[in-house]
Amino acid sequence: MSTFLGPIHFRMYEKIQSQEKLTKAIANLAVEKGWLSAGEEAAYMQEESRPLETIIDLTNIHGWLHGKIEDAESRYAALVTKLLEQDAKRLEDMKRAAFDFGAKSAVEESRPSALFSAMDSLMLDGMPCDGACMVTDSADGSFTWEMRLDVHRAFWKEVSGDPANYYALRDEVFAGFLSKSDKRIVTEDGHAYRFAAK
Repeated sequence: MSTFLGPIHFRMYEKIQSQEKLTKAIANLAVEKGWLSAGEEAAYMQEESRPLETIIDLTNIHGWLHGKIEDAESRYAALVTKLLEQDAKRLEDMKRAAFDFGAKSAVEESRPSALFSAMDSLMLDGMPCDGACMVTDSADGSFTWEMRLDVHRAFWKEVSGDPANYYALRDEVFAGFLSKSDKRIVTEDGHAYRFAAK
């Protein structure tokens, strides 16, 4: 077991923090709309700004990160599911909040490889060893990737939620992120993806 931190560990921490910020964006929307009280909102929040090296368990780096991923995914699924159980029409407002969240990280970039790297930092897709999201062609002229494993479904099923809601919000995050670029994401089957011109 590794007892030192490498770039991949800091990247995973960044992705976890991004997930927490998305959860906060949806929770803040819920409070603004009167769907949740501030007290109820707190149950879904886990803000952490301390440097990774000051909080991680160096004797169990992989386990610590894995636990943080599961916790973040579980709270996000529970929050969105609770809000939609009360009123399914709320999804449209939540999509706008997800778009705005992605737009805050939007970059004016046309190189697909650079776009994908920046976009990938916004979303959790399990641990790298899970191999859930894999680049299949890294050439800028034909950049493609695949979602080979659905690591999110179980968290949504655990709270009797619909995993489709996760992907509806994820699509909006990416649309917001790409709002300043000349690219959009295209998929025919929900598994294989590529960038295309807008």
